[in-house]
Formats: sequence, structure tokens, C-alpha cells
Amino acid sequence: MTAVADTGVDTWFREAAGPVDRGEDDVRTGLRRLGDADLLAPPGSGAAHAVTLVERIAGECMSSAFATWAQRMAFEYLTRAARPDGTLLDGVRRGTTIGATAMAPALRDLAGLEPVPVVATPAPDGGLVLDGPIRWASNLFDDAVVVLPVRLGPGDDRAVVRISTADAGVHRAPRPVLLALNGTGSTSVRLDGVRVPPEAVLATDLPAFVGAIRPTFLLVQSAFCSGLATRSAGAAVEAATGVSAPLAPDAAAVADRAADVHGRLHTLAADPSAAGPAELLRLRLDAATTATDATRIESVVRGGAGYVAGSDVARRLREGAFLPVQAPTEGHLRWELSRLR
Repeated sequence: MTAVADTGVDTWFREAAGPVDRGEDDVRTGLRRLGDADLLAPPGSGAAHAVTLVERIAGECMSSAFATWAQRMAFEYLTRAARPDGTLLDGVRRGTTIGATAMAPALRDLAGLEPVPVVATPAPDGGLVLDGPIRWASNLFDDAVVVLPVRLGPGDDRAVVRISTADAGVHRAPRPVLLALNGTGSTSVRLDGVRVPPEAVLATDLPAFVGAIRPTFLLVQSAFCSGLATRSAGAAVEAATGVSAPLAPDAAAVADRAADVHGRLHTLAADPSAAGPAELLRLRLDAATTATDATRIESVVRGGAGYVAGSDVARRLREGAFLPVQAPTEGHLRWELSRLR
């Protein structure tokens, strides 16, 4: 990933982390910077590139890594459209158009947990009219493109569509103050009679669509977990001296777990199609739990210095607390894995 190193990604996102976490700036600045450097989705790049980029950013700024995952996934969805829009794809690739993924309900639907909540009614022009909630998504800025699953009536028919936050009938709730990641444009949305033209219907076979994007979806999520885990574990090992020396074995143990997650992640990213469902789910779960444990151990090792609200240690601890509730949640992952045994 020499191109990433050459652009000063580490330094820039390290300096951006605090303001973006607090909501004093937002993730669009970083996405545009990545787009200007052609790092978001350079031609011919695949999961390995996305994993390396997001993992690296997460070591400095989880908010920005999370937004980069969403941007890359929006690009992945749009490339699989029945009728791809080249202008829109170019805007997402360059970071001039922000992409949001609201596909978590598709995973829950296909797992049999609950049906997709947004209902689509056929329109005379061959498009759809949408009603219902997007319960939570990020990157929901002005004029963002949002990709989501919809349910066509009471049966099993599903589709994947794109809308814009600027469309008539798209009502974004005020953004709540979060424990962390306040600059990610995260909130809920209500859709009231939102019109989707035929060309904005990306797919009508939800299982096939999700099957195609799920490996990259989970791998790049695992990447932002891995980046945070590696950063916090490394800091804990370095600080476990003096009065904190008795904590060195705990720091070393979580560092070993982080290294294992990193290795598995990059092995699977080299050939995502070869990874089985259980392997991907287990990696995603292990990456998240390792990151959460690493941030806690880093906080314990650093002691009072890490308890200062504005410290990087405290920020990473709050970032780690986000991972168990990020869809697919820890409960969802454990439930799916239990079914695959």
C-alpha cells in the first residue's frame, strides 16, 4: 500500500480524529482527501485495497475509517446495478458524492430475523414508491446517495434501490449526540412516498446481491476493527512498564489476538470468494471483540492519563464501545454462527 503511505494518510487522519469524533468537523473532508488521491476505489482495486486502507485509517480515526467503509460499500453496490450510472460512480469514487449504506436490514431479513422495513409500491413508470423507516445509517449528508433494500408487498419479493437524501419525501431526523463518531452524519430517516425511477433499481434478487457483496462488506468492517485493535494493543504493550508492568501479560495477550485477526483478515481479503460464511462471520466477531478488549486494556495500562475525556486513549475506548452495536451486532453475529455449527 505504498500509495497510501505516500499521501500522508496516517498524519492527516491522526490530526483529524479529535475534531471529527466531537463533531466539530465531519468525515466528508477526509473522504474528499482520499478521493483526490484516488484511494477510495482506484480502478481495478478490490477487497485487499479497501481492507488495507480502512485498517490503516482506523488506527488513527475510527470515524473516518467507518465512513470510508460506507463510501466503498456504496461504490460496490452501485457497480453491481443493472444499469450502472457512470457519472454517479465517478462522484462516489472521487469523494465528491457521499455514499451511504443502509443494507443492514437485508442481512437481518435473509437471516430470518425480521423483514426489510421499507415497503415499495410499483409505480406506473416502472419505478417504485417507498415508504418506511431507515432506522440507522451514517454518511447521511446533503445530497448523499443511499443504497437500501426494499420489500415489495406482503410476499418474499425484495429489491435493492438507490435514493438521494435530497429526494422529496426523505426526512432525516436531527442527529443525536453519540458516545463517539459524532462527525459521521449518523441518524435515522423516514421515507414518505419517495419515488425511485426504474434506473435507480439496482437489483431485484436480494439473496444474490447480498451474496455478492457480503464478503467485502464483512471484511472491510473487520478492517476497521483490526486497525483499532492493533493501535490500542500496541500502545498498551508500550506503556506496560513501571507500576503498570504487572499488566504486561494482558497487553501482550491482546496484542497476539490483534496480530491473529490482522493475519486472517489479509489472507481472506486476498481471495474473498474463497471464504465461507462461518469464516467471515467469525473473523468479524473476533475483530470486534479484540478491538473492544484492546481499548479497555490500553485504558487500564495508561491509568488516570487515559481517563481525561479529550485524550486519544479515551477516544479509542469510546470508539471500541461502538463495535458491539454496529450492524451486524455482536448478538446477530453470535446468532448466525450458532446456526452454522
